Amino acid sequence: MVHEKAGADGDAHTEELAGHLASLGVDADAVELYVRLLSGEARARLDDARHAAAVRALTTLGMVTEGPRGEPAPVPPAGALELLERRRALQLAEARAAVAGAYDHFRRHHPSAGGGVVAEEVTGEGIERRLGEALADARAEVLRFDTPPYFWDSQRGAAAEIAMLRRGVRHRAVYARASLAHPGHLSTNIQPCIDAGEQARVLSELPVKLTIVDDRIGFVGLSIAEVEVNRGLLVVRPSGLLTALRALFESCWDRALPIQASSGVAAAPVAMRPGPSERRILAMLVAGVPDSQIIRELGVSRRTFFRRMELLMAQAGAGSRFQLALQAQRRGWL
Repeated sequence: MVHEKAGADGDAHTEELAGHLASLGVDADAVELYVRLLSGEARARLDDARHAAAVRALTTLGMVTEGPRGEPAPVPPAGALELLERRRALQLAEARAAVAGAYDHFRRHHPSAGGGVVAEEVTGEGIERRLGEALADARAEVLRFDTPPYFWDSQRGAAAEIAMLRRGVRHRAVYARASLAHPGHLSTNIQPCIDAGEQARVLSELPVKLTIVDDRIGFVGLSIAEVEVNRGLLVVRPSGLLTALRALFESCWDRALPIQASSGVAAAPVAMRPGPSERRILAMLVAGVPDSQIIRELGVSRRTFFRRMELLMAQAGAGSRFQLALQAQRRGWL
């Protein structure tokens, strides 16, 4: 009985670890290989191509090292998770530092003509008023980073953008994954704007909230946390800082995945649609539920769960869980 309980506890810890790794962006094959290595399975291998790709991914993330016979050996889970968290934190810190550094550099070397103010902070009710005025004067293009939290009505914001699209103002938007998961935002704001002509892409995370109008004025929150607490935005006039913000947008745009209009995605044949159990998996996956909890909800083994995930990814043509969640949204599988 003691051995059985120890085994059960080990399985629970392993499933929980797999869920944490997946939530930190490690792909399914790499998660499965790492878990197998930790469990000491004699044949801790996937098929050759997937095994090699998973080993490369884990090595890049610092989660495995080369063993005595050249085989992959796992780094302790605590260290691996800490390293992943530090990588994420470093990426956000670098993006924020780039924005702040560009502003500091401009202030030191390129003072504004006539001593005018390059940027000013706007708070409270002034945020929506200043944004509204700038967007009403838009003539060519609006660029946006869209990420929660939101302080105004999604439907009203969508209606304003659709009106601008109809009068010929182009819109390009990069959405954070949290935007797609935010209750009601996908159906009331994101999809209607895309269907009206907005060019949209999505990234797992965005470093700042950002809106640039016609390359003549920008609105930026230097950190998501600050915007949530203070509801403060920096209004940026034409300057080196605004040029740096435009470059930041283009860099994120190039790395992001496209989101198509609902009319541009062919409906999946009935025979190809996932069954009720698979749709439950997808719904929980999109909501960010850890693997261990999904497995408990379904009452299946970890191996069965990963096999179902592989089939869903193949059916959707997705190379990662993030892409699978995005394709499920596009194809109306949820």
